[in-house]
Amino acid sequence: MNKYSLIICFFIFWGQCVLGIDLSRYRFHLMPETSYYGGIQSIAKDSLGRMWYTGPDALFMYDGNSFYQLNDIVSAMKPKQKWGYGSLIRDRKGNLFLASGQGLLKFNYERFSFHIVVPGVIRSVCVHHDGQVYMLSENSLLRYNPQNEHIESFLLPKNKSFQNVLSVKDQVFLTQDAILHTVEMSKKRLVQFADFSSTANQVNDVVAYRGLYYFLTTRGGIHVTDLTGNLKQKIPVAVAGNSFVLTKKLYLDQTGVIWVATQGGLFLYDPANEGSSTLRMNLNDIYSLPNNSIWTIYPDPDQGVWIGTYGGKIAYCSLYDSRVRYFKPSPGGLNHPIVSSFQEDHLGNIWIGTEGGSLNYWDRKKDQFIHPEKSQDRGPSPNMIKRLKFDEASKSLLISAYNGGIGSYDVNNQRFSSFDFRSPESQQLLTVYDFANDQEGNWWMTDPDKSFLYRKNRQGPIEMVRIKDSKGNKLNLEVEALYVNKQNQLCLISHQGFFVVNTHTLTVLKHYMVKDASYSANNLCSYAVASNGDVWLGTLGKGVNVLKKDGTYINYSASNGFPAKMVFGILEDAVTKNVWLSTSDGLFFFDLKSRAFEKARFYQEDNIGSFYIHAAYKTSKGEMLFGGTNGFLLFDPTYLNKNPQKPKVFFTGFLVNNTLVKPDDGSSILSKDIGSLSNQKGDKIRLSSNQSNVEIKFSANSYLFAEKNQFAYRMLGLGEDWQISHANQKSVQFLNLPAGDYTFEIKASNNDGQWGNQISRLYIHVDPPFFLSWWAYCCYVALISALLFFIMRYYSNKRVFKERLALQRLKERNMHELNQARTDFFTNISHDLKTPLTLVLQPLKQLRETIVPHDTALVYMDLIEKNVSRIQRMISQLLRFREIESQKITLNPQIGDFINFVRDIFGLFELYANKKSVETNISAFKDNLYVAFDYDVIEKILTNLFSNALKYTPDNGYVGVRIYPTTAEEKERFSSLNMTEVEYISIEILNTGDCFSEEQISTLYTSFNRLSSHRPTFEESSGLGLAIVKELVDVLEGKIWMVNKTDKISFTISLPLKNQAGSGDMQSNVYDYTVSEIDEIITPDIFAPERGCKSIKKTDNILLIEDDQQLRGYLEQRLAEKYNVYTASDGEEGLIKAEKIYPQLIITDLIMPNRSGLDVCRSLRQNFKTSHIPIIMISGTGDDNQNKIKALEFGANVFIDKPFHIDYLLQQTETILRNQQELKEKYSKHIQVDPSNVTVTSMDEELLVKAIRIIEENIDNASYSVEDFVADMNVGRTILYQKINDIVGMSIKEFILNMRLKRSAYLLEKSDLTIAEVAYQTGFNNAKYFSVCFKKQFELSPSDFKKKVSSGKK
Repeated sequence: MNKYSLIICFFIFWGQCVLGIDLSRYRFHLMPETSYYGGIQSIAKDSLGRMWYTGPDALFMYDGNSFYQLNDIVSAMKPKQKWGYGSLIRDRKGNLFLASGQGLLKFNYERFSFHIVVPGVIRSVCVHHDGQVYMLSENSLLRYNPQNEHIESFLLPKNKSFQNVLSVKDQVFLTQDAILHTVEMSKKRLVQFADFSSTANQVNDVVAYRGLYYFLTTRGGIHVTDLTGNLKQKIPVAVAGNSFVLTKKLYLDQTGVIWVATQGGLFLYDPANEGSSTLRMNLNDIYSLPNNSIWTIYPDPDQGVWIGTYGGKIAYCSLYDSRVRYFKPSPGGLNHPIVSSFQEDHLGNIWIGTEGGSLNYWDRKKDQFIHPEKSQDRGPSPNMIKRLKFDEASKSLLISAYNGGIGSYDVNNQRFSSFDFRSPESQQLLTVYDFANDQEGNWWMTDPDKSFLYRKNRQGPIEMVRIKDSKGNKLNLEVEALYVNKQNQLCLISHQGFFVVNTHTLTVLKHYMVKDASYSANNLCSYAVASNGDVWLGTLGKGVNVLKKDGTYINYSASNGFPAKMVFGILEDAVTKNVWLSTSDGLFFFDLKSRAFEKARFYQEDNIGSFYIHAAYKTSKGEMLFGGTNGFLLFDPTYLNKNPQKPKVFFTGFLVNNTLVKPDDGSSILSKDIGSLSNQKGDKIRLSSNQSNVEIKFSANSYLFAEKNQFAYRMLGLGEDWQISHANQKSVQFLNLPAGDYTFEIKASNNDGQWGNQISRLYIHVDPPFFLSWWAYCCYVALISALLFFIMRYYSNKRVFKERLALQRLKERNMHELNQARTDFFTNISHDLKTPLTLVLQPLKQLRETIVPHDTALVYMDLIEKNVSRIQRMISQLLRFREIESQKITLNPQIGDFINFVRDIFGLFELYANKKSVETNISAFKDNLYVAFDYDVIEKILTNLFSNALKYTPDNGYVGVRIYPTTAEEKERFSSLNMTEVEYISIEILNTGDCFSEEQISTLYTSFNRLSSHRPTFEESSGLGLAIVKELVDVLEGKIWMVNKTDKISFTISLPLKNQAGSGDMQSNVYDYTVSEIDEIITPDIFAPERGCKSIKKTDNILLIEDDQQLRGYLEQRLAEKYNVYTASDGEEGLIKAEKIYPQLIITDLIMPNRSGLDVCRSLRQNFKTSHIPIIMISGTGDDNQNKIKALEFGANVFIDKPFHIDYLLQQTETILRNQQELKEKYSKHIQVDPSNVTVTSMDEELLVKAIRIIEENIDNASYSVEDFVADMNVGRTILYQKINDIVGMSIKEFILNMRLKRSAYLLEKSDLTIAEVAYQTGFNNAKYFSVCFKKQFELSPSDFKKKVSSGKK
C-alpha cells in the first residue's frame, strides 16, 4: 500500500507542477459539535488514538464516540487557581503534554489524569527532534527531558519581549517580534538568526523545505531564508483581497504544499511552482471549511490533517479521501430536490434539469448556481424536465419536459424557445421522456405512459407510430428510453424488453428478453452503451441485463452476484472501463478485471435521497453525476483513492452490570484506565461472580469517514469465530459470563474496508460463585466421602430392613384398598337406596291423604317418614364425603352477615336441645360481620359440629358457641397470612361430655370413625361427620382442632374470610336484583345476540344408551355432527351418566343387559333430577305395539322401530330439542302459560305449579330473594336451579323476575292502576328500574304496552 501511496503522491505532485494546486482534493470532514463558543488553538492525538483539543479556557477529548470536556481533571490539582490552557504536544514515545498557566502538565494514561512536571506559567512549548521539550516561561527558557525528568533553564534578558519557541530540523528558535534567535542550551545563550525589521513580521511558526526555512509572520506573509538566516524571498499571504490577513499556523503536507491558517480561510502555497490558492467556506459544499477563521493546523501522526477554527469547530482532511461532492437544495444553490437530468455545455459547465424547478446552471469555475428562468424573462421555461441534450452546432440546450414538448435554450443569448411539438389528438404539448434524431434528421420521442412512439419528419407533422413485429402485427410497447445506433437503427428500452427497429419500416429487427423469467426481468428503464459494444440495460426489479456484442443476453441479479433490484442509471468509466450503476440499494460498479459487482464504500447512503431514474451523466473529464430525490452526486472514478491507514482499536469504556467503572470509583474492578489495559496480560480485569454482565466500548484511530469503520471481535473462552459489528456499533455486551478466563480480541477496518493487522486485547477473569470455589470443593469432597460412608452402611443394613419395608408397604396398600372399597361400597349402596326411598316417600304422602285425621296410623306413618328422612341424610353424607374425597367440590362465596348466619343455624338445634334439657348459649364479639363465604359449605360444617355436640351431650348438659377474632396464637397454625384482604374468625363449639384419649384424638378426623359407641337418640352416627368437616375446612383453607377441657370438649374452627366494608356492601348482594344487574339492564347491550333465534344449540348434550357396539359407534358419529354425544353400553351405566351430565335428550335401546330400556325410562321419570329430560326409545323387536305402548306409558316421548333411517332419528332429535326451546321462549314471552304445556312429567308440572304459587304469594315483597324461594320450595339449590333452567330456560333469579313482569303486564291490561302502583304491587321499589326490565321483556315500555292494550280493546 505504501508503494501505491507514493505513486499517487507523485501524480498529485506532477499535476500541481503542471496545472497548479488542485483544490478539489481538499475535503474537510466536520467532527461532531463540541458546544464550545471559542476558538480551537491546539490539537494533539495521544498514543491510543484519542484526539485532544484546547481553547483558551477549555480542554476537550474526543474518543471517536463522544466529546468530553475535561477541565475538571486539570483544575482538581489546584481547585482555587485560575487555569489557562495553551498548546498540546505529543512526543515520539506517545507522551502527551499540556502547557498551562500553572505549569507543564503530563498526561498519565493509566490514571487518566494530568500532573505538573514543570511548574510556572508556560507561554509557549515545542518538542525538539531529540524528544526534549522546550518551554518559554515568563522570564526564562526551559528544557525538560521526559526520560529522566531533568529540567534545565536560563534567564532571558529582562528588557526584551519574547513570544514563541519553535523547533525545526535540528534548530530551536526563539522569537522576539520580527527578530529570530537560535537557542544554544549548552551555553545558555541566544544567537540572533534573522531580523525581519517590522512588528507586523512577528514570527508565529516555521517549516523547512528543500534546504530553506519558511517563517510565518503575523501579518507580513511568509519569509524564506536559507539555513544561515539570509532572506531569500517574501511570499505574500492574501485571502479575499486582504494581504494583511492575520495568520497563525503553518503546515507542510506530503505533496510539498504549504498550508497557512488565517482568519480569512486556508491559504495554500506550492514552493515548486510558486502557485497559490485559497480555500474558503462554501455553503454548497458540505466538505468545505467549516469556518474561515482557522486557528490551528495539526498533522495526524497516522495520516491526514486536523484544523481547528473559531466557534469550536474541528475538521479532518486526508489526501487519500475520495473526491466526492454531494449537492442538496439550498438558498443560492440547487433550487429543487428532484434532479432528473444533466448536460455539459461547451464551456465545461453543467446544466441540471429538475422535476419542478426547471433548469439550474452550475458555473464550475465560480462554483455558483444560476437559475435562467428566474434571471432572464425572455420566454417560457419548461418546469418538469425529463431530458437534456447539448447541440454543439447551435450552442443551444435541447430540453424535453412533462407536458412541455421539446424546446431549446440559447446559451449565448439566454433565451428559451419551444419547437411546439403537440399531440395530433389533443393538440396539447407532448410529454417527452427521451428523444433522439436519426441520420435523416427525423425526431423520435417516447412517453412510457403511451403504447406508441411520436415521430416528426423534417417537414412533416407529428405522428403517432406503433412498432410492428415480423408478421406486421402492431405492438403495444411502453418505451422508457431510446437511441439511434451506428447503423441508423432505432433501439428501444421498453417494459417489454430491448428492441432494435428499422426506422423506415418500423419493423422489429431484433428483440432481446430474458426467457422464462418474471416480468420485472424484462421491465427495462435505463441503458448505457459500453466502449466494447456491450449494451447495459437496467431493470425495474431484477437487476441489470447485458447484451453482449456477440448477441448473448445475460441477466445479473441477486442469484448471480448483483443484489440490487432496480437500476436507475448506468455509466462507463472511460479509464478503467468499469461500469457504474445507481440502484435502489445504493451505488455499485462492475469491476471489469474481477468480473464482479462491488458496492461503492465511499457513497453515503441517502445523502441525496434515493437515486432518480435516467439521472446519470458523464462529463468530458470523466466525472460522473447521478441525480437523486434530494440533490445529486459528483465524483471522478480516477480519484477514488484508497485509505492506506490500517486502523488500531482502543478501548473507551468498561461497564459492569450496566454501570461504568473507573479506576478511582472505589469498585476495585479496574486498577488502571481501560484505555491503558489493551494487550496488558499482567493487568487482568478480575470480576466476581455477580459481576458477570459486562459491556466493552471501543473506537478506532482512523477518522476518515469514521462512521464506515467496521469492527471484528471475539471473546476467547466463549468462541473462536470473529463477529462483525453492525453499522456505528461501538460497544459489545456479554451477559452472564461463566467463571473462567477470557480474552476479548478486536480489530478494525477503515472506511475502504482495509483491516488493521493489530489486534487489541482485554484479559478478563470471572471468579466462580462461592459454591464453586476451591474451599467449596473441599467441603464437597468431605460431604461426598460422608455420603459414600452412609451409602455403604445403608446397603449393609438394606437386607435387614427390606422385608420389614415390604411388609409395611403391603399393610399400607391393603389398608388403602380396604378404605377405598368401604367408601365405594357405601357410595354404591347410597345410589341404590335413593330410588326406593323416593318410591317410599311418594306413596307415603298419597297414603297420608287417605287416612282420617286423628287416626292412630298417623303416628306410625310419622315414624316411617322420620326414619326415611334419616336414611336420606345418611346417604347424602356418604355422597358428600365421596364428592369431597374426589375433589369435585366448587366454592361459591357470597356476601352476607356471617354472625347472624351462624346464629340462624344454631337456632335450628335449640328446639332439640330444649327437649333434652340441654342449656345452650351463643355469643359473638359483634352483632354483624359482613364477609364473603360459601353458605352451603359453612352450613354443612356447622351442622355437623352442632349435631355432634348435641348427640354426645348428656341430658341437662351444656352446649355453647363462641364467635371471636382469631388470636395471634391461633394464627400461628396458618403457614401464611393475608392481613389486608382477609379477616380471620374463629368459632368454638363447647359441650359437656367425656374427654377423648390420645388414641381417639389421632383418628378423630378419619372416615367411618365414631366418637363413641353410645348411640344417641338424635341421629344414627355414620362415622363420616368429622371427616367431612375436616375436608371442608381444608377446602376453605381453614384450621380445625379439638381440646379436652374439664368435663367438656371444645372443637374450634378458624376460617379466613374476605372482609367487607359494611352492610351497604351486603345489600347489593343479598337481594336478587343487584345494582350491577340494574346497570346492565339500563345500558343497552350492543353486543347482544339477535333475539328470536330458534336454532338448536350445537352445545346440546345427548346421552346414547345402546349395547350394540357397532350401532352405538355409528349413531355417535352421526349425532356428533350437531351435538355433544355421551354414550353408555347398558342401562345401569346410562342412568349413572344421566345424573352426572344432565343431557338435553336421551336415546335408549329397548333390550339391554343389566337394565332394559323400560327400566331406564321409568327410573328417569321417577328421578326428580332427570324427570324433565325427553327420551327417544329404539327397538329391534319388530312392530310390537305392546312395547311401544309400554314405552310411552313409562315416559318415552318417541318410539322408533328397527331398522330405521338415521335421518329420521336425526329429524326427531332436532324436532324435540327445537320444541323444548320454543316452549321455553313461549313461557318467557307469553303473559299466561299453562305449566302442563311446558313440562314433560307430572312431577315437573307439580314443581312448576308450586314454584308459581310461592312466587305469587310473595309477589309484592320486594325483599323476597332467591334464598327465600329455595327455602320455600324445600329443594336443594343446585337441583332446583337445574330443574327450573331445563324446564323454562331461566335461572331462579330470572324466573322470579319473569313472574313479576308477567303479573305486572296482567295488571296493566286488566286494572286501572298506574305504572308506579303496578311496579310496587309486583315487588319493584324503583319505577324506573321496573320500566327498564319491562321494556327488555316485552319490547315495549309499560306506558306503550298500556296504550296498545287499550287501543286493542276499542
